[in-house]
Amino acid sequence: MNFYVADTHGLYWYLIASPLLGVNAKKAFDEGKNGNAIIYIPSIVIAELYFLNKKHGEQIDFSVEFARLKNSSQFEFVGFKAEDVDDFTIDDAVPEMHDRIIAGVARRLSAGCLTRDQKIVASKIVKIVW
Repeated sequence: MNFYVADTHGLYWYLIASPLLGVNAKKAFDEGKNGNAIIYIPSIVIAELYFLNKKHGEQIDFSVEFARLKNSSQFEFVGFKAEDVDDFTIDDAVPEMHDRIIAGVARRLSAGCLTRDQKIVASKIVKIVW
């Protein structure tokens, strides 16, 4: 079983079947679909997904997709706890707070991060799958 953490754009591009989704990230999402991987979704990713979808003209029905993600064995939500803030110094190579939360989840779970975000990639904190 493989484990991955989705960032916002990766998840969004997967949901809309965008060609912007990296080949290896698509394979990871497909692994999950086939029961061979778990895709963790940090709670900040769901919040960002809501606003990204609004920004791009609501290409997905957010409520429907959220329910599908919640009920899928492919995906597992990861909440943000106050204790996670204590890890911010460990992950300080990622300058933006939301991205730092995502990278921190991937690091704590020893999971590949489904992202092409250059600041997460450059941090070398987590394995990148794109």
